[in-house]
Amino acid sequence: MKKNMKRWLSLSLALVLILGLAACGGGGGGGTASGDGPIIIGTIQDLTGGASIAGIPNARGVIYAVEALNAEGGINGREIELHVLDATDPNEGIDAYRRLVEEIGVHAIVGPPLSNIALAWVELSAEDEIPVVGHFMDEAATTNPDTGEPFPYMFLAQPSSMIHAGAMADFAINELGFTTFATIYNSANAFAVSQAEPFIRYVEANGGQVLVEETFSWTDTDVSAQAIRVVQANPEAVYISDFAVQARMIVEQLRQAGFTGYILGANTLGANFAVLMPGEDLSQVYFISNYDETDFSTKTGELVLRYQEEEGVDFWVGNVGFGWDATMVLAHALRLADDPTNGAEVRDILANRTTNVQGSTSLISIDPATHRPTGMPLFIGRHLPGGGIEIITSVTVYERDVR
Repeated sequence: MKKNMKRWLSLSLALVLILGLAACGGGGGGGTASGDGPIIIGTIQDLTGGASIAGIPNARGVIYAVEALNAEGGINGREIELHVLDATDPNEGIDAYRRLVEEIGVHAIVGPPLSNIALAWVELSAEDEIPVVGHFMDEAATTNPDTGEPFPYMFLAQPSSMIHAGAMADFAINELGFTTFATIYNSANAFAVSQAEPFIRYVEANGGQVLVEETFSWTDTDVSAQAIRVVQANPEAVYISDFAVQARMIVEQLRQAGFTGYILGANTLGANFAVLMPGEDLSQVYFISNYDETDFSTKTGELVLRYQEEEGVDFWVGNVGFGWDATMVLAHALRLADDPTNGAEVRDILANRTTNVQGSTSLISIDPATHRPTGMPLFIGRHLPGGGIEIITSVTVYERDVR
């Protein structure tokens, strides 16, 4: 596994160069409302930062989708021109967004999967009338936290944080039989906060107890004090809703502090998490996933196999499915538009006519009231002793049940 991890890191750097070339190609700004020029879309992903283990395959999923769409004739006969840019934090995300919109002239944007970056685009996308379809799971990136009204140009293509958190909490209480929990998460990471808070609410509303809630921030590399307080509280399970790199730090330091209980994780603790912790016993780690990470018969599985072959890795990388799904949701709206370069028209279709769009594993329908999908399945799995994973169950959760 250590050899594969080194291979992964070296290939990640190589892919960054490939994507950089893709971003420079094409001759931007060629589309016109009534002409036959290209439809220009951009995607902004973390290609070089702490979430690049997810961002790189996510970007590749967008590339795969655009290749497939263009091979089928593009959007109503018009080719899609794709530009791929890197952003690792909100400031870089704003710079990349402005480059796509003001310099390249994109008509829509796919991504990012990072909520911190997407939150910075809420007002920009509305001002510029640029539809954004991504995997930023924090509900605050798609609906106003104060009014509950959807932001006009922001759309999510996977179940939101509250659904992921509620599904895991329900499973832990009703299937695993746990009643006492702790949480450790990055309070500066919108993704982490947006899952920890509904997890805590669900547990406490359904007869469980959260004995201790510990936090840290981006610059922290030592959470041993937090881990010791968790051990002293003696919960049956600890819920971790963080990116894979931060989750590795938490798990390592929890075990070093003497915690022997169960770890419950977000979709960042799936098959690719084991790559970050070679040789570690992860048999008490449960996770939630958008896809069945053992099923290669789906379109997601096909995309993962292609990615594995091209990149020389042997673990499930479901983020290629994320990129594919968001692109296909956007493509559905572009096809239905009289003018696919008209952001306002595409936005209206995304909000009101996105029903049963075929994603890489399941159908995707957008709720006009939230700009988030409804009725998409999730999968709960665990790591097996000695390596590998097992998918335990599939669940479909609705926001009304976990608020």
